[in-house]
Formats: sequence, structure tokens, C-alpha cells
Amino acid sequence: MKKIGKLLNRVWKDYYPKPDSLPRTRSFWIAFGIVALAVLAYVAYFCIFVTAKQDAFKTNAEDLGIMDQAIWNLLHGSMLSQTICNVVSDTNCYGLNGISRLAIHFEPALFPISLLYLFWSDPKMLLIFQVLVVASGAFPAFWLARLRLRNAWAAVPFALLYLLYPAQQYAVNFDFHAVTLVIGLLLFAIYFLYVRKTFWFFVFAILCLTCKEEIAGVIFMLGLWALLLQRRWGLGLTVMGMSVAYTILGLLVVHLVSPVGHSLLASRYSYLGSTPVQIVLSIVAHPLTMLKQHVLEASHRLYLRNLLAPAGYLPLLAPWVLALAAPTLALNLLSSTPNMYSGDFQYNAEIVPVLIFASIEATVLIVWAVRKFIESLNVEPKSGETVERSGVVPAWKRTASLSRMVQVGTLALVLCFMLVRVYNSSTQYNVYSVMPYAHGFVWPRATPHTRLATHFIKEIPPSASVSTQTALVPHLSHRKQIYLFPYAINHADYILLDATGYTYPFKTYASYASTVKTLLQSGNYGVLDMDDGYLLLEQGYPNTDINAALKMIDDDAHDD
Repeated sequence: MKKIGKLLNRVWKDYYPKPDSLPRTRSFWIAFGIVALAVLAYVAYFCIFVTAKQDAFKTNAEDLGIMDQAIWNLLHGSMLSQTICNVVSDTNCYGLNGISRLAIHFEPALFPISLLYLFWSDPKMLLIFQVLVVASGAFPAFWLARLRLRNAWAAVPFALLYLLYPAQQYAVNFDFHAVTLVIGLLLFAIYFLYVRKTFWFFVFAILCLTCKEEIAGVIFMLGLWALLLQRRWGLGLTVMGMSVAYTILGLLVVHLVSPVGHSLLASRYSYLGSTPVQIVLSIVAHPLTMLKQHVLEASHRLYLRNLLAPAGYLPLLAPWVLALAAPTLALNLLSSTPNMYSGDFQYNAEIVPVLIFASIEATVLIVWAVRKFIESLNVEPKSGETVERSGVVPAWKRTASLSRMVQVGTLALVLCFMLVRVYNSSTQYNVYSVMPYAHGFVWPRATPHTRLATHFIKEIPPSASVSTQTALVPHLSHRKQIYLFPYAINHADYILLDATGYTYPFKTYASYASTVKTLLQSGNYGVLDMDDGYLLLEQGYPNTDINAALKMIDDDAHDD
């Protein structure tokens, strides 16, 4: 192995040697202070925003309710048990007793995260923790850009690019997911890999792995990157082996825990085959079809544009870095679930840090190309022309000064272009946009109607099973059995509905109203309380006020 390594070392150049350290001058501390202030502003704004969403009943059963219930159950004797699922249009429902979260995703990070509930047992704790971890990624983005561009001021825009990147903000805005933490953690891993601090690289690489089973693909690519571009054979092979072993472990755990022997979400790729081997063979056997259907197709092209546009498509100039995201891009593009290639939600968590790194490398490449072009002019000092005479600056000195000015100007233009692009991308309308200047942005506010929900929630015993609508689930999920309506009809002790609220997973209000009417007329539930569109039903309660409830449903259908 050593002989092979020596031979390969002669063939391949070390493109990323250990960087020379930079002094921490006054300029560095000012630039770092600007980044720190930006991070503090991000944390303050997002913490207020995401907690306001929870107070305004704008969070969702999928997935804040799921994550909250799984973590709460872990601390109350059930192994990450979850009973929340979409019985109308998804494949994650198996039984009324629920399943372990480990039957869907392998996320060991949830075990230490659950300890946060010992201090404050509330979904807001998860949302705030997520904001803090993601915000911290701005620091390695700054440090990495500073070393690559050899300038602290030039590194500040990359920290801002990270904080403003729409895909990152969409993930933070969309409830809580362990994988969203990877946005910040992976940038630390990339930075420590670049500066060759192996211990800290492994710390953050392992933290990333624990957030979701699919992260092993990106960590494997980091190992390959270290092997090929840093010539660190031992590290590269170790990381690649660790990633493969972790993937096997994750698949084994899911196989043992899942009631069907595999993740209930595996059906997203069932059209390609029933096993990983069959899926790979299908892709290899039909590469042109895969390219046409899953890359060149309109919605998939839009997905790729939405990922790349905020950075001004700069990452395309650094394909050796962009390749790190290939495993996750493949998972998203090949999925039969449109949400995964929508550009929203948490599915791009590990892609965002790669895009930041690729943007940095693209900028380095552009500045290098400009310098090489100027050097190609071959204006060198003539023999003996070392002293300025009669106040005339020699041509070679004028060219050197011009070269410096052009490089600085090019860097400034690239950075300004990048920030303008990310700002423009942030202004586009998206339901998960969080910046006040985005088109269609609405601050989440509690209303008299949403505040009334608390009254109904208090009427439900803490130990009772409940079936309710998506926006109400995260406020009732601290219990062993909580269901997303219409799941568990005739099983749940209570059913809490909001005829004026979001009726997901129903496609139309008409189908929702039809289900509610059938439920009311079945006689299994009675109306315990009713007001302003809210309807609280209890199983076995006297079947009274049915006509009033039916009228309320019809009235809300008319308003809709």
C-alpha cells in the first residue's frame, strides 16, 4: 500500500497543501467582528421568527410534530416512537400504534438532542437550537474564504452569502429536522479538512453522520476529495471506509426496526427497483433516460437553477468541489416525490455548504485566471532597469501595479455580483421565504382565532389519544398517541378540528368537509365543544349538537 501511495504521489499533485497561516491583524478582527454581528442578527431574527410561527400555529405536523413527539417519547420510555403520518397520500403510515423514528431514518443525533427537553420541554427549544447550529456555519465560511483568498475583507461576503442563501433559510424555516443541522456542521468539517486539523475534522464529520443516514454519501466524497486533491491516502481511505460502514449500520438498524424490513420512504425509488443493487443497475442501464427524465426535465432544471442562481452560478466553475454534493443531488433528482427536488424544505441541507465552498473556489479560480492573463503579457524589467530615473516609473512596475489593481477590481466585482444575486434570489416569492423584503412575505402573527385554540387544547387530557389537523399537532404532540386527521378516526379518544384552518393532507376543502360530515353522522363521537370554526369531538360523548356542527362545516365551505 505504501509503494502504491508513493507511486500515486508522483502522478498526482497536491492541489490543496496545508495553507500558510495568516496573521490576525486589526483588519482581521474588524472583519471577524462584522461576521459575528451578522450571525447575532441572524440568530435574533430567526429565533423570534420561528417561535412566532409556533405561537401563530404556522408550524406543521410533518415534521415538527413528528420530531417533537419522537423526542418526547424517547424521554418517556418509548424508542423515538411516532404515530403521526399522512394516511391520504403518503407511505409512512403502518399502524395505529406507530413506529420508531429509526424505521424511517437513522438519526442518532436525536438521542443527545433529546436532553434539551430536560431544560425546556417545548418544540420551540428544537427550533431555537436549530437556528443556533446553522448560524454557526458562517464562521467556517469566513475562515475558509480568508485562507483561500488571503484576505479577511474578501471573506466577509461569503459569510453573508451563507447566511442569506435561500435554500438554507428555507430549511431553517421548515420546522425542525436533524439533517438541517448539517448545514452548519458540514462547513466546519470542510474547513478543518482544508486546514488539516484531522481530529476536529473527524469530530464534525461524525456529528454530520449522526444527523441522517444519507450524509454518509457526502462524507465519503470528502474522503475521496482528501485522497485525490490532498494526497492524504490514510485519511481518505479511512473516511471512505467509515462512510461505507456507517451506511451499512444505518441500513441494518432500519431493517431491524422497520416493520417492513426497510424504510417506509423507500417507495420513493421503487420505480427503479426494490433493492439498492437493482436501483444502481437501472440507472447504469438507462443513463440517457435518467438524464432526460431527472435532469433535463423542466421541474428538475428549475430545481438546479434555484440551487445555483443565488451564488450567481459560480459553483459551476469549481466542479471538483461541486462533486461533493453528487450523492445528495442524485437522491433528490431521482426521487418520485416532487418535494425533494423543489428547492424547498430540508432536502438540500448538505448541498448548501458545498455550494458555499464551490463559490469560494470559483472566486479563487477567477482571480488566478486574471493574474495569469496579465502575466502572459510578459512585461519584465529590462536588464539594468532597476532604478527609476528622472521620476519615470519603469514599464514593468506600472504593469505590476496595474496587475494588482485589476485583480482587486475583479475580486470586488465577483463579490458584488454574488451578493446581488443572493439578494435578488431572496426577494423571489416562496412560501418559506423569511426575509422581510421577499415578495409576499407575511410575518406570522397570533390572532384571536389562533389564541382560542389554547382553550380547546386544555380540554384534552394529557394522556388521551388525539387526531387533529396539521397546524394543531405541534401543540398536542407531547403524548404517546397523536394522529394527523383523518388518521385514527374511531380509534382516537378525541378529535380536534379547525374548519377555518389548513386542511392538509386533503387536496380540497370539499373532501375534508365530506370526511368530517361522515364522522359526525357516524354517532361514534359527540361534540364536546365548538366555537369559531373549532370542533372538539370526544369518543362516546352524547351525540348532540350534530346539526350545529354540520352547519358550521357548511358555512366554512361557503366562506372558502
